[in-house]
Amino acid sequence: MTKSSIDKWIKFLSTSSSRLRKFLAWICGENPEAMEAKRLMYLKAAEEFKNAFDSKGEVIFARAPGRVNLMGRHMDFMGGYVNPIATEAEIFVFAQARDDDWVYLRNMNPCYEPNCFQITQELPEEKIRNLQHWDRWTVKRFNEDLKKGVKRDWDAYVKGLLIHLQNYYRLEDGGFIKKIRGMDILVGGDLPARRGLSSSSALVTAIALVVREINNINIPLGEFIDLIGFSEWFVMTRGACADHAAITLCKRGYVSHIGSQPTDVSKVTYAPFPEDYCVLIVGSGFERPQDEETRNFLRVTAASYEIAALLIKDFYPEYASKIKWLRDVSTRNLNVSLSKIYEILKSLPVKADRDNLRSLISEEHLNELEEIFSDHKAPKDGYNIRQVALYGLAEAERAHIFPRFLREGRIREILRLIKTSHDGDRVSKFAPDGKRLPWDTGWSSSDERIDELLKMIDKGYLEEAQLYWQPGGFERSIPPIDHLCDIIDYFMEGEAEGQIIGAGLGGDVLILARKRDVNKLREILREKYFRFYGVKEEITIVSPGQRASIFKL
Repeated sequence: MTKSSIDKWIKFLSTSSSRLRKFLAWICGENPEAMEAKRLMYLKAAEEFKNAFDSKGEVIFARAPGRVNLMGRHMDFMGGYVNPIATEAEIFVFAQARDDDWVYLRNMNPCYEPNCFQITQELPEEKIRNLQHWDRWTVKRFNEDLKKGVKRDWDAYVKGLLIHLQNYYRLEDGGFIKKIRGMDILVGGDLPARRGLSSSSALVTAIALVVREINNINIPLGEFIDLIGFSEWFVMTRGACADHAAITLCKRGYVSHIGSQPTDVSKVTYAPFPEDYCVLIVGSGFERPQDEETRNFLRVTAASYEIAALLIKDFYPEYASKIKWLRDVSTRNLNVSLSKIYEILKSLPVKADRDNLRSLISEEHLNELEEIFSDHKAPKDGYNIRQVALYGLAEAERAHIFPRFLREGRIREILRLIKTSHDGDRVSKFAPDGKRLPWDTGWSSSDERIDELLKMIDKGYLEEAQLYWQPGGFERSIPPIDHLCDIIDYFMEGEAEGQIIGAGLGGDVLILARKRDVNKLREILREKYFRFYGVKEEITIVSPGQRASIFKL
């Protein structure tokens, strides 16, 4: 009997060879300590895979890094650009195909229990026809599981992926063009969860690479990225696919510039990350509760983008054919002046409830408005339409200008972009002594401020009036994170800036700083933040790492 593939992996990872060095160097660069740490981590996992599964066939290895998005917050679900780097930390899997459609999951982390499921038993009764149908079905399935008392675990991410991919190959009569094979999967890695680094998307991407290989899936890469990204809606997220695109497309040493809705691989560009700078991920010690109220809040802010875009199409029919997402309301796409963009913005209501919106919009777009309302509960204080729209338009411009500033070495402007972006997410403001100050989230989208910007343009002060210097108000932050960002701004005196990382569940802050200032920054945060709140010090330094990859022996 020939050796199983897992035995080959164990031998490969145990024996020094030029092939092993090349394999490890591609993953983590020419860093001997990092290469050895990865080798030992992979070897331990390979040995555990052998103990966990009856390994008789080919075993495939795939890995997927986390991602840090440097600019372009809350952009992918409105079709905007992101500017991410991949992390050195990663999720990896060893996997082998089965002859049935059962999926058996094991995790190196003892916090995650073993799980198994049968793909065909998880499928919906009928073929899912589009994203809206997928949205409705995943909500229905979630509520059904809730009523049954079914506790969702980490395997839900894998279920969602395989349900969505199998549905892609499903016929209208319930048959299949291609049946997705079951697998034995062992998951490992050094990418921490719940740190805003997209560990769940890394898990989904790593397993997706294995599924693609085992099942000979030939979907174009951009479409494949979007498929796996939207699969996460199964766990009731409602983001898009920028994280999965970043994980799949990033390059070591570079910041990627990636568009969304759809992911167009041919238009991805790269700018060198500044060598004397680094990214720090700082744990705030605080998170939003992950309850239904929070999930609804996230959906309301995302829906406000859609409502704003729909209102603009309705109010300005001459531009309607050019607008699909809010990102399309730009001087470049509409071929209009910056003043016109501000006039369009000013035409939007500052705040409106559902009845207000129904009365504002024409009958032509009423059904589309009701469709937007259908995926969340009405906010009791109404939708903050204008401040959210300004944030979206401004953040889209920040994401657009970011790579240019990088290539031109304009770090001061980049730091200002980071500060302005967080001002658009903040819910509070703090003084240097830690006292909370008054903060009006809607100030930058008020009639008075927009009139002031229009006057600045008329007088020739075009740069200061640019959208990318206007914060808007998305309000996904929490007070401790706002305080942390204020501390960085005050005490680093503009030499470093921070902003919330992730979708807005709290947790972590991204800081861009010089490498030489890291120790100074640690001391400031230790004294001014960690001791002030009595929380554990968590600081991780991130360098631009390598994209996801798959390997076979």
